[in-house]
Amino acid sequence: MKVVGLLSGTSMDGIDAAAVEIDRVDDALACKLEAFETTPYSNELRADVERVLRDEASVQALSSLAVALGQAFALAAKHMCDRSEGVQLIGSHGQTVFHEPNPADDAGRLPSTLQLGEPSAIVELTGITTVADFRVADLAAGGQGAPLVSYVDHLLLCSQSESRVALNIGGIANVTLLPAGCPVDAVRAYDTGPGNMPIDIAVRALLPDGPGYDRDGAIALSGRVDASLLAKLLAHPYFGAPAPKTAGREQFGETFFRDVMAQADGLEPRDVVATLTALTARTIANEVPRECALVVAAGGGVRNLALMAALRQELRGREVRARLALSNEFGLEPDAKEAIAFAVLAYEAIHGRTNTLARATGARHPVVAGKIVPGSNFSALMRSIFG
Repeated sequence: MKVVGLLSGTSMDGIDAAAVEIDRVDDALACKLEAFETTPYSNELRADVERVLRDEASVQALSSLAVALGQAFALAAKHMCDRSEGVQLIGSHGQTVFHEPNPADDAGRLPSTLQLGEPSAIVELTGITTVADFRVADLAAGGQGAPLVSYVDHLLLCSQSESRVALNIGGIANVTLLPAGCPVDAVRAYDTGPGNMPIDIAVRALLPDGPGYDRDGAIALSGRVDASLLAKLLAHPYFGAPAPKTAGREQFGETFFRDVMAQADGLEPRDVVATLTALTARTIANEVPRECALVVAAGGGVRNLALMAALRQELRGREVRARLALSNEFGLEPDAKEAIAFAVLAYEAIHGRTNTLARATGARHPVVAGKIVPGSNFSALMRSIFG
């Protein structure tokens, strides 16, 4: 089956779209990436998303944004379908604007998560059955609603002979721990904490005339890590919390950056960026088991040379002998891996198969994650799957 996967992550830099040929025989699943592209958000759409994240939007504005994001995702999907003929299914993660799986005991709120990007808009433009809103089923089963990619890591990156870690460095960094042999009940996955997000926020705030991110890690490489500030940041309670756990802007977004600057004691911008880069590297390395033989890295963060160099140094410092490799060694383009993952999750959902790892998310049991919005091809699709 040919499936398009759509995703916009916590960095909110645009919509990743991947067209993937998926084939499954028994427990073996193979993916072939046919096309991939990122469509940047317009300045207006990004500003609307940021207003929601700052809690400055009315219910009316939130409702309108859900449709506007749906239309943006629909255009990205349509363009990918035009590039890759024969698409039968679309999986859309949407844009996370709120994620609170563990409200404070005194908050009076239920665990909740909100991804915007109305899938009916995708179906209307493409005519193709779409699976969306993947996190809520796991949350309903008592899980964190993340990291969902752990299911795909288990399918595609397991080894019978060696222990591996699948690492994704997006706005937030997450790991999937894959012991040799990969028994499902031994796989663990969680967010390690910050990825690119606080670095990007710092660059936009402190160097407003720049590109909005640390291209190739050049700013961090020109700066100096402040050991005192780094020690203070490592005291954040998230890092000591037990897994499974998930993080987002609520923990490491704009409020976190303001706290960083309150403790920065007049540091140069490049030193702040260097220190935040060191924080990401340290908190990832701290979660890599010493027996790990291979770390398979993906996500936009792998293009940050300062971050990858710091991560290698941190792993050596912890006497972890694991080789740090990019996911393209395993046929998974680093920038496209998460979009590929949501194509796989949609593929599994439309077949009625559970597509989460309860041990990884903390749920009571695995679930079929994703809500199905039938397109004009729905009846034909069901006949092709179930006869």
